[in-house]
Amino acid sequence: MATNTTNSTDPSQWTVDSAATVTIMRTDLYPDFEEIINRICNKFGVKVKSKDIPNFGKRCTFNHGSPQKTSLAASMLAQTFAPMNIRLNTDRQKALFNELEEVGEIQRWGSELALCINKNKYNTNIDIRGPQIAQGQLMRRIADYSDKFDKRFREYQLNATVAAFFGRQKAASNKLKQIDARWSSKYCSVYFILKTSTILIIGKPKVSLTDMNDCEKEVVQLLDEQTVKTDNENSENDDEEEDNDDDEDVEESAVKNIQVMGQNRQCVFCKQISSMSASTFRICGHTFCRCAAQALTTYLTLPLECKECKSNIHIRDIQTIFSNDEQLFLNLLKSSIQDYLTKNAKQDDRVFCPNDECDGLIKLNLDYQTCLTCGQNVCPKCQVIGDEVHVGRTCAQLLQEKKRREFLPQLFEEAKKFVQENWPTDANMVPIGRIDENPYLEKQYKTLKRFYEGIKALNHDLPPDLGKGFFAYHGTPSAAIVPICQSGFDPKRRSGQVYGPGEYFGVTASVSHGYAQRGNQLTGSNQMIIAYLLRGSHVKTVQNFCYVVANPTDWKFAFNLPVLIVTYGQTASCQSSPFPSTILDYVDDEPSWIAPFRWHWRQDNGQFEPYNDTINDILEKFYQQWKFHGGPSTVETPPLTRYLDDIPLPYRIDYENNKQTNTKTSYTRVIERRPMEKQPGSQNWFYHNEQNNWMRYELLVQNTIESKFQLYRSGQGPATIDIHFPGRPETYEINFLKGQQTNKTTNAVRNIKRE
Repeated sequence: MATNTTNSTDPSQWTVDSAATVTIMRTDLYPDFEEIINRICNKFGVKVKSKDIPNFGKRCTFNHGSPQKTSLAASMLAQTFAPMNIRLNTDRQKALFNELEEVGEIQRWGSELALCINKNKYNTNIDIRGPQIAQGQLMRRIADYSDKFDKRFREYQLNATVAAFFGRQKAASNKLKQIDARWSSKYCSVYFILKTSTILIIGKPKVSLTDMNDCEKEVVQLLDEQTVKTDNENSENDDEEEDNDDDEDVEESAVKNIQVMGQNRQCVFCKQISSMSASTFRICGHTFCRCAAQALTTYLTLPLECKECKSNIHIRDIQTIFSNDEQLFLNLLKSSIQDYLTKNAKQDDRVFCPNDECDGLIKLNLDYQTCLTCGQNVCPKCQVIGDEVHVGRTCAQLLQEKKRREFLPQLFEEAKKFVQENWPTDANMVPIGRIDENPYLEKQYKTLKRFYEGIKALNHDLPPDLGKGFFAYHGTPSAAIVPICQSGFDPKRRSGQVYGPGEYFGVTASVSHGYAQRGNQLTGSNQMIIAYLLRGSHVKTVQNFCYVVANPTDWKFAFNLPVLIVTYGQTASCQSSPFPSTILDYVDDEPSWIAPFRWHWRQDNGQFEPYNDTINDILEKFYQQWKFHGGPSTVETPPLTRYLDDIPLPYRIDYENNKQTNTKTSYTRVIERRPMEKQPGSQNWFYHNEQNNWMRYELLVQNTIESKFQLYRSGQGPATIDIHFPGRPETYEINFLKGQQTNKTTNAVRNIKRE
C-alpha cells in the first residue's frame, strides 16, 4: 500500500510501504526463533509484527519496506522454518525407513538433533520439523545408513511376462515363499511386490553376507527357471494379441525380426542386458527396460519413439513403461498436453507455465508475463523464468541481447545475487568471509564442456539461457572442491542415494551445511559450492530438502555446473582462496581411444554394469593369454576395486564359463565381454607425434593395422600386433586395447586413433 508520510499531495513525496505475512508452526522446536527473525529484519531493512496462534504457532507480518523487501523477508522466514516432507515412493525407500524405525535409529537421531519426526498412517510420508541444519544432519545420517543398507538389499525388477508367473496361488510364488521360510531364521526376507512387479531380498543388520548371497542364489535360480519357460513359449503370442486388439496384420518377416531382436535383450536406452526386466516394443521389437521412463521424459520427442530405429512406441508399451513411476507419467502427460496446446493455439490460447513445479496456465500470445498460479515471471515462448532482461523485449530481442553479453560474467553475477538474497542468517552460517568464482570455467575445463554438452542434449541453444535453470547448494569435503570445479560432479562417486541415482543439491544452504562439515580441513569455517542446475524432468525435487539430478553415468555430459565457492563461519574472513594462485590452461589429455571390447558384471538386479578401465585392462590381458597364447582359462586377479569405496579384493575369473568369484566370500557373478558400439567404417589411422600433432600412417601401414584390427574385433586375432615402418629398422607394438603404439627399442609410447 502507498502511505503519504508528509501529508503532501505530491506523489514524489510519498513512500511506498507493503506487508507480507507468513505463518510458522511449532516454534518451540526453534530456540533461536526470535533471533533469526531479527536478523532477517536487519538483512532486508523491514519490521515485523508477530501474533501467537495455537500449536506453538506464530503469524508474522513484515512491513515498513518495499513489496520486494517484505516479500523476500517473508520468503526467507518460511524457507528457514519449513518442515521437511519425505515421500516414500519406492520399495527401497519404504524398506529402508521401516528398518530405521524397527531398530530405533531414526527415533534416536531425532532425539539427539531435537527434531520432531512423524509418519502418516499410510506409511507413505514422513514429516520432519526442527532447525534446518539439524534436518540436514539427519538426512546425512540416513544417507550413511543407506549405504550400509544397500549391501543387504537386493531388488529384481521383472518384466510383465516373468511377473505373470508370480501372484496368488501361482507355483513360482509358492516356491518364493518356501525360500523365504528357509532363510528367515538367518535374517533374510524374500517377497514379491505385485504392484511394482519386483522381488525384494532384504537382510537384517545381523545377517551374514554369505547367507545373503546364498539366499539370493536360490532366488536367481528360480527366476532363471521362469525365464527359460518364457523363452520356450511361442513368441508370436504377443503379436496375435495385438492382431486381435488392433486388427493389424504383421508380416511373417517382421515377426522373425522381432524374435531375433527380442533374444538380444539389450535395452536400447541404457544398453544393459537382462532377460528378467527387459521387454520388447510391440511395433519394432527392440528391447527396453525400466530405465525407459526416465530416458523418454528427459530427452522428450513426441510422439514417443524407439531410440534405435525411431519407430513410434505403442500405447500399451507406454502404459508398461510408466506403470511404476507416477511422477514421470504425470510429467509425460503434462508435456503431451503442452505440445497439443502449442500446436493448436487458435483453439485455446493457453499453455502451461514453464515452471516445472507449477500447473498453472498462461497466455501464449503474450511474451514475458506473471503466472497467476506460482507468481513467477515467465515466458511461454522461450520458456525462461525470472529473467529481468526479458522485460520490454521480445524473445528475438532477448536472444540478440544475450548474444551480446558473455555467459560466464552473467552466470557469476546472478550466482552472487542468489547468495546475497538467500543465504541463511543462522549463527552457524554467518558471516560469509569470501565468495570465489570457479576459475576453471574461464579456462574452459572439462566441467564447462560437459555442461555445454548437457545443454545440447536437452536441445537448448548456445549460449546458455540462465532463465532455463536455477541455483542450488552442494556441501562436500573441502578436498573435493577443486576436482569438482575442474571436472564436475563425478557420477562414480555417488553415495547415500536415498532418493534414487543422481547428484544431490540442497534446497537451502542450511540443509547442505551438514555435508560441508564432513572432511572439513578448515578451522572455524566451512566451504560450500553454489551450482547451477538446468531445469527438466531429469531433476527430481524432494520438498524442502534437495534436488536430485539424474546425470548420465557415462559422464559424457552433465546438467549441472559448479559456479561459486562460499567460505563462511567465524574465521571465514581469514581464509585464503580454495584455488591455487595460478590456473593452468586446460589440456585435454584424455585418450581419444575407445577399446573395442568392454567387460561387464551382472548386478544384483540382473542388469550388467561395465568394469572400469583398470579392471577391463586386467581382464582383457588374461583373456588374450588364454585365447591366443595358451594361458589358463581360470585365473586369480590382483586385488580389484570395483567402486571407489570398496575394499580391494582378488577375484577368480573363469573364462570358459564366464564367471567371477569373490575369493573371500565365494560369491559368484556372471561376467560378459561385449563389443562396444559399432566403430566407424573408415580405415584412417593416426599417431601422436613429438609436436602434439596427429599424423596419418603411411597407406601400407594403415592397411596392415586395419586388417589386424578387424581380426581383433571379430575375435579371431590378438589385442597386440607388431608392425614395421618402411625404411625403418625398429619394431613397433600396436595395442588395440589401450590405443597405443610402443617403440620396442626405446619403449617410447604414443597414442593412436582411428577415424
